[in-house]
Amino acid sequence: MCGIFGYVGQRDDTPTLVLEGLRRLEYRGYDSWGIAVKRNGTALVEKHVGKIGQASTSLPASTIGLGHTRWATHGGITTLNAHPHLDCSGRLALIHNGIVENFAELRQALRARGHVFRSETDTEVVAHLLEDELRGAAGTREALRLATMATFRQLEGLNAIAVLDVQTSTLVAAKNGSPLVLGWGDDGVFLASDASALLEHTRRLSFLADDQLALLASDGAWLYDVRSGEELRPAIREIAWEQQDGGLAGYQHYMLKEIREQPRVLRRIAREGQAQAQTLADLVLDAHGTYLIGCGTAANAALSGKYLFSRIAARQVSFATASEFAYTEHYLNERSLVVALSQSGETIDVLETVRAARERGAYLAALVNVEGSSLYRLADCPILLGAGPERCVLATKSFTAKLAYLLLAAYAAAGRIEQGVRLVERAADEIEAFLDDPRAAQVAELAQRLYRKEHLYLIGRGPSYPLALEAALKIKEVSYIHAEGFAGGELKHGVIALIEADTPCIVFAPRDETQRAIISGAMEVKARGGCIIGLGPDAHEAFDHHVPLADVGDASVIVNAVPPQLLAYHLCLLRGYDPDKPRNLAKSVTVK
Repeated sequence: MCGIFGYVGQRDDTPTLVLEGLRRLEYRGYDSWGIAVKRNGTALVEKHVGKIGQASTSLPASTIGLGHTRWATHGGITTLNAHPHLDCSGRLALIHNGIVENFAELRQALRARGHVFRSETDTEVVAHLLEDELRGAAGTREALRLATMATFRQLEGLNAIAVLDVQTSTLVAAKNGSPLVLGWGDDGVFLASDASALLEHTRRLSFLADDQLALLASDGAWLYDVRSGEELRPAIREIAWEQQDGGLAGYQHYMLKEIREQPRVLRRIAREGQAQAQTLADLVLDAHGTYLIGCGTAANAALSGKYLFSRIAARQVSFATASEFAYTEHYLNERSLVVALSQSGETIDVLETVRAARERGAYLAALVNVEGSSLYRLADCPILLGAGPERCVLATKSFTAKLAYLLLAAYAAAGRIEQGVRLVERAADEIEAFLDDPRAAQVAELAQRLYRKEHLYLIGRGPSYPLALEAALKIKEVSYIHAEGFAGGELKHGVIALIEADTPCIVFAPRDETQRAIISGAMEVKARGGCIIGLGPDAHEAFDHHVPLADVGDASVIVNAVPPQLLAYHLCLLRGYDPDKPRNLAKSVTVK
């Protein structure tokens, strides 16, 4: 959940180069940041607490450098705990993503051998371990490679490390679990924890697999197996994302930019995604048991898929939160289909679960937004969302992209994919119309009424129930208001006890078979003093406020996802927070 960026090559503006790379990775960790470069045979390090923002670096020109944005795990948010960390000699500057589970015993042994620790982190242990492994060895790249392999084999847990060695002017990196990507540029080699940070420089990328080590120098890069030491041939992929997808493009925040990109993403899926949707549909039809899994927003999309396949294709698919599915997957077999949903493709709870499913013989499909990610490479059938880089920590366009593919696949399973395509196109048109007309301003006005509230509840039935969960998640994540989503039928089973005078309750009321029942629930909340905000095509006396939304049939689930995203954004701004970097969260959850 931390950002890693490095470079070695012919350019001497490496400090600025690394700083800009870290800015692109700040969504992976923004508690602190730091950069190390080589200058006159020594490692110079600059570290700061807090967000990068418009910061500059005072480090001198260099042709090799390494940087890190931290999401704190071991040790508080201090300059000493920020990365990079040095060994005792100052030869090595090391950064790290993950958790070294056996760091306590390793640190105790290192202290006994005379090593001095300056931080509370588990990361610094790795720098001193590598220092020990290099003691007495020749000052060569080969010695550094072998020592790093020996060090990495001692670490327990899921980790990625990167080291700058000033003696050999080399970067060396290794991974298990946490992602690392090589970028092959015309004037050097890049290293990052996310492909999106490299697009400005190159689209020729190599994604490291677990237990692989990369050695980067000004004259090239080499890949090795950490366990055997065997040299490997890097697989280079051409990534199609365009560079401009990653910038703010005049918007104040990435969250708003990515909300407004959704019509374009949906139209592309409708235009180009039919073959992938048909492939997924065929897998579902052939499987003896289909299981949709994900975490967070991806879990809410997966739950939506359960409803869509039932009502459109009369096909049963099961849903489970990925972090819990591992405890109930004992019935999987070679006829089972597991469909994992993930924006990053690096979510550890998803990866561990699909690996366990594979061991039981299940076939693996994935809806994933990052080509070459761990999930993409692990899946038997990876389906790219094609939403483009998502820089805001909160998922928006990747959520509706997943819904679009699930809807298309459900229609494909029913033999009516062209109808699904038309619905996705209509959803794109309706979202664009909503964002460009007075209804968007109406949502901003509602935020003015709600931003001081302590509690907010959301209810839906059928396919709108996952929307209630997702809307509540968005509001919690970015505004820190306590928001809870509920199935409308559960109100009388305890939830309604939470309602008191002027308690806001958002009601998803599409024009479908759930409308009458959800309106009845809204009336019950209103009778107890609740303030009802209705989202749907039809006004009703139960609503104190009504945001009219088009009826797009089964694709209403896509359209109705957008107003709560916009509401969450405005609530966040009114409460004085940063919508792109909410507290305690990072984009890619790579630690347990």
